[in-house]
Amino acid sequence: MATTEGSRDFAPGDGDLAEGSYRPALVKLVEDVRDSERQLLSGFSSRRAILLWTQELAVRTLGEMPQDWFYQIARQFRGVPASAHERTLVSALLRPQYRTRDLAEAQAREFRRQLSARTIRPAAHRAFRELRADAGEYVDDGSEDQHAPGKQQYVAMRPAIHELHENQQRTLKRALDGFEDRESILGWGHDLELATHGEIDETFVTRCYGERSTRRLLTSDDSGDRRGRELFAAHYLIPVFNRGVRDLAGRAKEQADEQREERQTAKL
Repeated sequence: MATTEGSRDFAPGDGDLAEGSYRPALVKLVEDVRDSERQLLSGFSSRRAILLWTQELAVRTLGEMPQDWFYQIARQFRGVPASAHERTLVSALLRPQYRTRDLAEAQAREFRRQLSARTIRPAAHRAFRELRADAGEYVDDGSEDQHAPGKQQYVAMRPAIHELHENQQRTLKRALDGFEDRESILGWGHDLELATHGEIDETFVTRCYGERSTRRLLTSDDSGDRRGRELFAAHYLIPVFNRGVRDLAGRAKEQADEQREERQTAKL
């Protein structure tokens, strides 16, 4: 079923998950990362889509992606006018029809595979090891029950982590879209507290509101400032999102989501 930006949940395509498992949270974790890898290998349609994917990846790996990696991504969004070619790394993440830089697709796809093999897979392994001690074990395999992996909406079957994802996604999109006035920045700051699980610096929103250049960046409709907000989000928001997920992951409790199928049926 096709979905619009921000509407899709953590469920991969039908048939991707095992029908039953004694420890379904671990299966769900693995399959969510597999889905993120599929997105990566397919490439993205925009710089914005890359940013939304990195935020989701931080959640799906339970905050185990290296902090330095997010800053490496952010550097690729730096100092590039809207009319110029994107930097090589960003170009490699985009599908051919969405690039402005001349780059062979075979080379770009190999870069994406290397990113998965060298960075995402180790992070996913660390996430699995962190989760395995707390993953609930059910006396039956769940194939006919509410804890079957294929019935789960929440990453790692942790509703609190899914709630954090939704807060992050909403807060990130609002920053990328820009604000109508200075007061809106202050309101957004409350949402940011939730989205970062309290990991944002205590003076960050104050600076966003008070510094003229930052305030203009966040409230302007200029194409260059819209591009600048991508860098702002990549450098200041997503790395802190990752830290927030990492802190919450060790505290979140497991819950089977037996209502997912009913909700999906209602949407059709």
